[in-house]
Amino acid sequence: MLWSGNAPRDANRGECSSRVERRSVAPDVGGSNPLTHPTITQVRSSYPRTMRSSLFRSRRFWLAWLCLPPLLFTVGNCVDTTPSVAQGPVVLTPKGTGGHNDPSILTHPYVVLVSFDGFRSDYLDRFETPSFDRLARAGVRAEGLISVFPSLTFPGHYSIATGLYPEHHGIVGNRFYDPVRADEFNYRDSDDARDGSWWGGEPIWVTAETQGMVAAAFFFPGTEAAIANIRPTDWRPYDASVANADRVRQVINWLTRPADRRPHLVTLYFSLVDRAGHDLGPDTPGMSRAVEGADRLLGQLMDGLNTLPHSKEVSLIVVSDHGMAPIDPERQIVVRDLVDLKGVKAMATGPTMSLHVGDDQRSHLLRDTLNGQLVNARAYLRAEIPVHLHHRASQRIGDVVVIPDEGVQIRFQRDASPPAGMHGWDPTLPSMHGILLASGPRIRAGQRIPAVESVHVYPLIANLLDLVPNPNIDGDLNVLIGILKVPVLR
Repeated sequence: MLWSGNAPRDANRGECSSRVERRSVAPDVGGSNPLTHPTITQVRSSYPRTMRSSLFRSRRFWLAWLCLPPLLFTVGNCVDTTPSVAQGPVVLTPKGTGGHNDPSILTHPYVVLVSFDGFRSDYLDRFETPSFDRLARAGVRAEGLISVFPSLTFPGHYSIATGLYPEHHGIVGNRFYDPVRADEFNYRDSDDARDGSWWGGEPIWVTAETQGMVAAAFFFPGTEAAIANIRPTDWRPYDASVANADRVRQVINWLTRPADRRPHLVTLYFSLVDRAGHDLGPDTPGMSRAVEGADRLLGQLMDGLNTLPHSKEVSLIVVSDHGMAPIDPERQIVVRDLVDLKGVKAMATGPTMSLHVGDDQRSHLLRDTLNGQLVNARAYLRAEIPVHLHHRASQRIGDVVVIPDEGVQIRFQRDASPPAGMHGWDPTLPSMHGILLASGPRIRAGQRIPAVESVHVYPLIANLLDLVPNPNIDGDLNVLIGILKVPVLR
């Protein structure tokens, strides 16, 4: 059984089924009849076709084979981590799967991606988490998952899903303004959440659905939208009132479907830890109830997965989008008290503020005026924002961005009752780190690795599913390739 504390067995290797192109459609809403959508851009492989042919023609290749037997005798007892290259054409289903896996997908593994929103990395050490510990023993635990900037729910989750920083996928905040569209995005507005034109990049469920693989989502930011006209086969409009245990049961139910309709990629989302962090503050003993509740949910999920006949083919990846830090209510900065914002489109983005000015000269003046008065914060022109934040390339980022120190908030007006905890600050701060744990047939057991950036999760999931990742990403499989027994490259 998986996650029993023993190392999972190696997945079968060297078997590649013939792949034929199949065109199908994706349902417009969860459980509805499929509707035809426009064709999306074809997924491209990042491995040129000429790479292998030139290798086989080279003299060095044949010389290497002559030297191979002595080498194998010497290292025969070592773990083989040499990547294997999957053969055969990639299935393309540019309109989605229509709820049926391509026949070649039936031999692919499974991935369940679970997010516990706002689960700070040190909660694993501060509280009793036997289920998280069991998962870590069976696979890998990172010291932390380094979020993106701003370290907020929608940007953070969508970077995990796409392998892109927010400046490249376009979801630069939970709320933001687009000067090109002259429109605002609000994550609490269901019309915005479901409007695929806001969402750039290619999330992993679109990668799956356009390569013949059925995907399902029980809440995960982005899965409500028809991104490039594709949704997961099964998805749910976000409803916080749905019991967490019911979410787990639905995931197991999906994975017991007949093989041709069974999703190979499933996402699952929980908000109980984030909610407690905002209400109580991350450093309070009261956080134990939410963290231990999350641990029980993870245990229920793992136990359910272990009952599946194909449990040894399932990888489980657990993440969180960001951490949490306490708020200092005495250190609120009211930006209206410092500068005249007439004619400026100001958007609060978590604890930071984005100012769309539309005039270079006035932008410089606002920056300088603010910096002459700010304490515990700094104003930047968009082109000056610190490079490590990866927050310059989108016009949805303000002409001037005010970034506060940890615990400080930039506000339009003073908040008489600020939350006890908040996030959204520099993701390199330890308090903003989330979690990354994973186990499965291709993941080596008992590993503890340094903190890793969240953009590297997308190429890892694609590899575990034997999918061709979108090559136009910020993430890099090489960052996490060491956790894999034998990576399969496409």
